[in-house]
Amino acid sequence: MLRSGRLAFVFVAAVAIAGAGIFAQSGAGPAPIETAPNNAMHNPYRMLENWPHLGDIKPGAAIGIVPDGKGGLWLQHRSVPAILHIDASGNIVKRFDVTFASSHGLCQDQDGNFWAADSGPFNEGPDLGVRGNQVFKFSPDGKLLLTLGKAGVSKAGTDTFVAPSACQATPDGNIVIADGHWPRPARGPQDGDRLVWFTRDGKFIKEFGKHGRKLGEFIGPHGLAFDSQGRLFVADRGNNRLQIFDKNMTVVDEWKHFGRPSGVTILKDDTLFVSDSESNNRIGGADDAPEGGGNAIRNPGWKNGIRIGSAKDGSLRSFIEGTRPEGLGADDMGNIFGGLTGDCDASKSGGCLQKYVKK
Repeated sequence: MLRSGRLAFVFVAAVAIAGAGIFAQSGAGPAPIETAPNNAMHNPYRMLENWPHLGDIKPGAAIGIVPDGKGGLWLQHRSVPAILHIDASGNIVKRFDVTFASSHGLCQDQDGNFWAADSGPFNEGPDLGVRGNQVFKFSPDGKLLLTLGKAGVSKAGTDTFVAPSACQATPDGNIVIADGHWPRPARGPQDGDRLVWFTRDGKFIKEFGKHGRKLGEFIGPHGLAFDSQGRLFVADRGNNRLQIFDKNMTVVDEWKHFGRPSGVTILKDDTLFVSDSESNNRIGGADDAPEGGGNAIRNPGWKNGIRIGSAKDGSLRSFIEGTRPEGLGADDMGNIFGGLTGDCDASKSGGCLQKYVKK
């Protein structure tokens, strides 16, 4: 049962005054806690400077991140080659010689194979109707195993996508894909936002949800993660919320106190990480978005960064501010990986990918 927004507001306010954690709320919830001039939340992390070492590879928007469990990661970025394996020291140990119209999401299935989303263009351009709107499955050595979707075809179907943005292996061994990126070309469909399930062999299983602002509806689902209970957390970015579903896709709750979620990841102990790259910035959106259409200021008053809390109770524990990561990953060794899609030249990491470690 969804908790009362009024009761949650009172509880959150009391806890905040006491200096303890901030807990989940439903509905509109309280005003953002980050409106104070200085962030009061603890940040136990520091970013590594000049990491990674890409050599002659031009840094590109770092959108797909899969930690390798050894302090390194697999990266899907908007550059050539589009998929890299980077070790804990920041050195490239493997590369897939592939390119995409717009890299937009990387996940690994239970067989160790990688699934890479190509959302296609976000506006008018030469790739519109020609490339993108697909998901590709690769072996760990970079061999293309199968392709989902039709190149350049933006449509919500059983064998086509509007604009796939993220993917995640499911507890039962299948793959779920978040479909429907915003902003998107005006000449394409302005609805069709949903989640789509496929077998590891690429067979369509089911779809869930539709475009909208109600519970169980989405505006630009942009990240996916499962907790230890098998509940699905969806970064419903266009609605400035996380939506949480049980195994039957019944809504458990919506959390709006993790900002405007671009990425979400959950560790085995249910530590929850959420990246916020768009709050308080002008971003193109759907006409029925909470702030309206056009280039409105999204989720005004909230700060960008990485919020860290608990998937069990929704409590907030710490906040890494001063960064705008869209891509996100974390491992059980205590590493956090953030992927920038803009202002990469200003990052002390030396590019679009950032690695955070405990201070």
